[in-house]
Amino acid sequence: MIYPFHSTDLTESLPVGLRLFGVSHLQPPVKRPDGVPYFQWFYCIKGQGELVLNRQRFLIRPEQGFLICPNDPHSYQAVTADWTLHIFGFDGSLCGELLKTLQMHASGAYQFTDGDLFVHHIETLASLYNTHGCRNAVDFSKECYSFLLDISNSITRSRAAGNAVENELTDTLTSYLERHFASPVTLEELARIVNLSPDYMCAQFKKEMGLTIMQYLTEIRIGHARHLLTLHPEKKVLEIGKMCGFESPSYFGKIFKKEVGMTPEKYRKSR
Repeated sequence: MIYPFHSTDLTESLPVGLRLFGVSHLQPPVKRPDGVPYFQWFYCIKGQGELVLNRQRFLIRPEQGFLICPNDPHSYQAVTADWTLHIFGFDGSLCGELLKTLQMHASGAYQFTDGDLFVHHIETLASLYNTHGCRNAVDFSKECYSFLLDISNSITRSRAAGNAVENELTDTLTSYLERHFASPVTLEELARIVNLSPDYMCAQFKKEMGLTIMQYLTEIRIGHARHLLTLHPEKKVLEIGKMCGFESPSYFGKIFKKEVGMTPEKYRKSR
């Protein structure tokens, strides 16, 4: 389960601010050629996955994790079907200098000597969230700061398992989908962008990502919908659906329930 946090004047001013956290998240494939605008720490609690950073491939198993710095291109995907992660997402004016001081200023894979620290802080965040929702930004900031200090003495960099094979096709397509998820997207349009036939393009994408192009686009859209349902409680569900590329409210509700396990209305109330 991913818990997104919406920005307020207070959270924006904090030197370390929580942006999201994930508890026992069954991880789908992610490929972000443009990175994300905040820091992310991941910790593996089950299964095995593969991380690709700087043209290098890392295997991520239990008691291992990885750090992604803002705007660093990266991808990761499950090797086993049960690959499950805890996740911290954070940013703030102090983060760059703090992580540099703590010797974790570069994206990479890490071995944890005490993974219970990561689990402890995730459980504390979940408890705070269940008690206060997103309202107490200062407490979340303190917990995030404490998390970074605690894990700094329990991590060592991991070596790459080998070189990664670059795939310009999937890089181009995933980057385009991340930028245009709110607009109608057709396979014919994507095929013109990569100058391939739709059938060949789709086959190569699924071979690399393990999902069809439209399945991948749906995951992007649902991820944004979950975030926006929490961020904009004043907006109607059908508005959120349209903001995420779903023109039909009934189809949005059907797909959201299939992917998340509950309707958009129930999901919003549960936050």
